Amino acid sequence: MDSIKKWLPRLADALFPRRCPFCGALLGADALQGTVCPACVPEEMRLQHIPPRLPEGEHSFYALSQAAAAYYYADTVRSAILRCKRGGSPWRARELADRMAVLVFGALPARRVGGLPQYLGVAMLPLYNCIVPVPPRQPLPGVPGLPLLLARRLGQVLRIPVETPLSVRPGTRPQKELSRDERLQNARGAFVCQPGADLTGKRVLLVDDIITTGATASACALALLQAGATDVTVAAVAVAEELPKEKRKKTK
Repeated sequence: MDSIKKWLPRLADALFPRRCPFCGALLGADALQGTVCPACVPEEMRLQHIPPRLPEGEHSFYALSQAAAAYYYADTVRSAILRCKRGGSPWRARELADRMAVLVFGALPARRVGGLPQYLGVAMLPLYNCIVPVPPRQPLPGVPGLPLLLARRLGQVLRIPVETPLSVRPGTRPQKELSRDERLQNARGAFVCQPGADLTGKRVLLVDDIITTGATASACALALLQAGATDVTVAAVAVAEELPKEKRKKTK
């Protein structure tokens, strides 16, 4: 049985070759840290959010201890996330989660394409007690949301269990059609933990694809704290912030 489990990932890689999450090209031995094709490396590096921790002044983080993102939500990163959302290219989530593991949590990159990044951490001291994905506001039947796909892969890397206690309160308006102030107001109370969910004493890693105002992440964190969590940190693939001058594309 152990030998079968060992070879299953390699069989999956052979049947479904890994691709660059930004352009979709097949990944070869020259891929950056096993996840990004050479052609996309300059853009990937340009859009990295360094350091990954997000400044509180630009977002509404009223129930979160910390917030971090691997990239700025722009250009090729934005395109990759949009392609992956709503079931379009779910395979991209694996590479995006691996980049989060390396850029946000300091995991060692995979030794080969499709391999698992190695998070060393501290022995007997888990980074978090569980990972919780932000639930989709308009879920598609049978299609896992991007945050859930990211959470599952991060759970493998960080060796932390994934739990799904959050749900959207019925009647909540979609955030994308609202202004910043309306988003903040709309998100408060928009998320609840399912009956019976008990997070007493747990440190929670909340995972999302994009952080815009921080309203959604904070509302989710508030629901998790009300269910007993002692601390909530959010991590995302990207954050919607203005690009620093040195990261903007040069115009002729």
